[in-house]
Amino acid sequence: MRPFATVLLAGCGLALWAFCCAAFAEESQVVDGIAAVVNGEVITYSQVRALSAPREKLLRSQLTGKELESKLIELRQLALKDLIDRRLVIQAFKKESYQIPDHIVDERVHQIIRESFGGDRNTFIKTLECRPCAVITSSRTRLFPLQK
Repeated sequence: MRPFATVLLAGCGLALWAFCCAAFAEESQVVDGIAAVVNGEVITYSQVRALSAPREKLLRSQLTGKELESKLIELRQLALKDLIDRRLVIQAFKKESYQIPDHIVDERVHQIIRESFGGDRNTFIKTLECRPCAVITSSRTRLFPLQK
């Protein structure tokens, strides 16, 4: 019985070793981390990916190889720049204690309801109740970006 267990363990070890080598041979990707710090506020790689994801999906369906890689890098750099610019604008806005007039916010909310919900305010409200950030974060029509 002992030789069988030894052979079984050796076989499992070899299979596991081959699996690990294949995994490490793949190009490593950063799962998350700090992409930038803007006056003490962190922008993460996941935020960059969230912003660039829809365009990345389109690029992946249209391009391959080195051209795809270079376009993805360019796209992510633009997404990071956009996030940095947004953060700077929001920080300047807060620093100067500016206020957005209520009628501007109301107009924008009505526009989102018209464009994204076919003018149905009840659907908009139900969506907000189910997923509070869904309307703002999942579409290109954003009321205002969520910032801390």
